[in-house]
Amino acid sequence: MKRIYACLCIVAVLLGVAFYSSWRVQKFAEDISDDIDDAMEAIRDEDLPSARQALAEGAELCDKMREGMNHLLRTQDFTELEAALRAADGHLELNAPEEAFGELRRAQVQVETLEWLSRRLV
Repeated sequence: MKRIYACLCIVAVLLGVAFYSSWRVQKFAEDISDDIDDAMEAIRDEDLPSARQALAEGAELCDKMREGMNHLLRTQDFTELEAALRAADGHLELNAPEEAFGELRRAQVQVETLEWLSRRLV
């Protein structure tokens, strides 16, 4: 009987960890989508400093997720997303908004993929 309870506890813990990591990724996806949308809107309004600020916040968020959730999640996705945001920032620094839009669109696809995978896990 004790083994059954132990197995049930292990299953409950594993489900709890799965739900928690899924929730964290979904919240991250919402936050990073907001940053990307803010950056795209600022680029359309030709407000490059605001766009660069939004991109910096998004890249910092990716870095925190990669470092904080590396024991639960695959960090390659966060690294690629951070690289896309930093590349978009580099394009804005060189005054190339069209290239920045391309990187932001790539980042949006990566965020949507992360969100879809997190919903599929649980």
